[in-house]
This record gives sequence, structure tokens and C-alpha cells, in this order.
Amino acid sequence: FRKAREIAHSGAIGRVRQLEGHCGDLLDWGTHWLDMMFFYNNEQPAEWVIGQIDSREEKTIFGAPIENQAICSIMWKNGVRGLLETGAPGSGAGNRIVGTDGIVEVSVRDGPALRYTGRDTSGWAVPDLDTNSRDPIILGIFDLVDALKSGREPELAARKALQATEIIFATYESSRRRARIDLPLTIHDSPFLDMLEKGEIGPKRRAS
Repeated sequence: FRKAREIAHSGAIGRVRQLEGHCGDLLDWGTHWLDMMFFYNNEQPAEWVIGQIDSREEKTIFGAPIENQAICSIMWKNGVRGLLETGAPGSGAGNRIVGTDGIVEVSVRDGPALRYTGRDTSGWAVPDLDTNSRDPIILGIFDLVDALKSGREPELAARKALQATEIIFATYESSRRRARIDLPLTIHDSPFLDMLEKGEIGPKRRAS
């Protein structure tokens, strides 16, 4: 992920225009890809979200209900766009950084962990990665300890997790209101649970 951001901002793919991701759901795995989008975009604040969800079949993860399929469109304040899709088959990569002159792809299905094509490549280029680095969880702990010692914000700060979570709940709210949601989000409930409880989404009940 660090190498992907480095390539994206090196000029190799021109100016970053859009960030894309695909995964199984918003609440469980989607939070990670949204977090990576903020990371790729240097933690720029998001301006608005518009999205839609489908929950025609009951589905839970860790006991929490989740959607079957969703689409989430994001606008960041620096003009970069974002697109996260869940449920349906994706583009073949976990996430993509799209520039004016090329693309970086991460977690390519049946392919490399990272590849890119740009103004100075002929086809896809696969960069060398440090595969001998320590476990990322251990590295995260070391970073947190160093942050506590130095007084800086840790790389895995709670603030960053909250901004990704805000995008998820803004997508739910966009589906509930059928409208674009300007940030910051001001609601205090879960639009997804509210729609489920009211029967506005969810499995169709058979007539008795």
C-alpha cells in the first residue's frame, strides 16, 4: 500500500483523479478499503457521498447485519473522486488508483500484489516489494509506541478509522434519503438498521 501511494504520487501515472475499490461489504471489509483511499489521497477530507444499498437476503458478519450489495461514490475536497462497490463481481483488483496517464492496481485477482501502467511503461510493470518485512500488526504496534514517545499522531489513528466509518454511514444515509449527503454527517442512528426495522429493505416477507 505504501509503494502504491509512492508510485501514484511520483508522477508515473500523472495526476491522481479517482480511487476505486471492490470488496464483499461496506461495514466489515469496506472500512479497510475506504481507509486505504484516504491513505492514497494523503488523508484529504471528504466533501460528500452518494450511494445505494441492496439487502434482499439476510446477511450478517460478527452478528451485525450487512448489505448484499452497495455502491458508494465519494468526492474529496481536493477534487479526487472515489468509487467503492461491494457484493457483485469487481474489476479484478481490490483497489485501483486512476491517474491522468495511468493506473495503479493493488491485490490483483490471480495476479501480483501490485502493478501499474503509466507514461513510462509498455504494458503493466510489477515493482519489487520488500517481502521480508515484519508482520504489519507488529509494525503498527511499534508505530504506536513510537508515537506515544514522540507525541505525534500514530499512522493507525482512531481519527482515520472514524473518517472511513463516516463514509459508510453516509452511504446508508444516502440510500435512506435518496440524496447526496454532504459531510460532516450529523445523524445519530444507523440508517441501515432503521430501514431494516421499518421493512423498507431486507428479505421480502411471504404473505400469511
